[in-house]
Amino acid sequence: MSLAPTHTTPRGQVVLQPTYFTCSLFVDPAREDIDNLIRVYVERYARSPLPQPFVLFKDIWDNQGWTWLHFKVFDARSRDAFLKVTMQLFSERLAESEYPLPRAAALFGLYTFFATQPSTSAPPLHALAHLPVTIDMYQSLLKLPDVLETDFLRPLRPHIVYVLSALQKAQFFHILPPSNLYPLSPRELPREKFISDIADGYEQEAYATTNATKKKGRPSMHDKVKKSKDAVVALDKWLDKTAYTYQPPRATSSEDPQPVTTHILLSHPPSTTRNNYRAKKSELLEKLAPDYPYVTTEELGRAALERANLGVVSRLQKIDEEAAAKGMEIGGEGGERTGLRRVERAADELGKIGSLGGRGGLLGLLEGAGIGQAS
Repeated sequence: MSLAPTHTTPRGQVVLQPTYFTCSLFVDPAREDIDNLIRVYVERYARSPLPQPFVLFKDIWDNQGWTWLHFKVFDARSRDAFLKVTMQLFSERLAESEYPLPRAAALFGLYTFFATQPSTSAPPLHALAHLPVTIDMYQSLLKLPDVLETDFLRPLRPHIVYVLSALQKAQFFHILPPSNLYPLSPRELPREKFISDIADGYEQEAYATTNATKKKGRPSMHDKVKKSKDAVVALDKWLDKTAYTYQPPRATSSEDPQPVTTHILLSHPPSTTRNNYRAKKSELLEKLAPDYPYVTTEELGRAALERANLGVVSRLQKIDEEAAAKGMEIGGEGGERTGLRRVERAADELGKIGSLGGRGGLLGLLEGAGIGQAS
């Protein structure tokens, strides 16, 4: 029996290139969706009198439509980039700089997204078996159950232990060198940033204004001044167009912080740099005060920390005095979260057990030392 002739090439299909999933067009909305998923879980977990942590998470996952995310991409090459980037965005929220509850929600999301990859479809869809993570991130993730010690967070602990055990059994983590060596590829997300043509219009307008009439020879002083003013106006328009306003986290006080306006490029914190700083700071404090809080004032490490705190505060006080003599203010724009008064309070916390700056003084500013203790 002869077979009927068939075409040898498939029909043309629209395929998303892998670079799309590392671009801001995908990364920024995906990051917002993950942030929203974690925020909703934190709010509902706090309201639930008898929380069932993972059951609650699955309910939110289903209600927000995350179950259909795996059917977004079918091409194997693009799907590999899609899966890696999505899981990497979940892993961003697993850093030690995050609070324990959002870290637990991010781990639930990473595990659920990995475990729900279709495996029985026809034709089969590409599935991701391993996720590259740095060794410091992996070590901090293994310590997550030890952080869940309060009555509020203790119901999460058995679920976190089970999820970590399941991921380890599946050999999900592909361990890479420390994050300070930047072993991930891409190095940061988004790797490519999309800029609309509207923003370019201001640059074209400024170019047309400054080059409308050209004169022979060197430009006069009037031409230079006019060109500088036009460039400043174009820059102001571009900054207004690309402004980003966000609500900072609430401090220990009951008052709501004022919204902060910055540039769109600063809309997401430099998590890699912050994690590197935290790792270096922890290493330093382990060497200077390894037995904290069981330390004495005679120890060399405590004496070095006190001298360093005193030196920084004294230098800032001198700068503040010189600025005040000229009618200026140093670091007062952020209220109690910034400024010399907060630095002085953080330095005073050194040695006070239970305070955020008790171990390192000024080294605890990132954790909130010196906030909410103004007289």
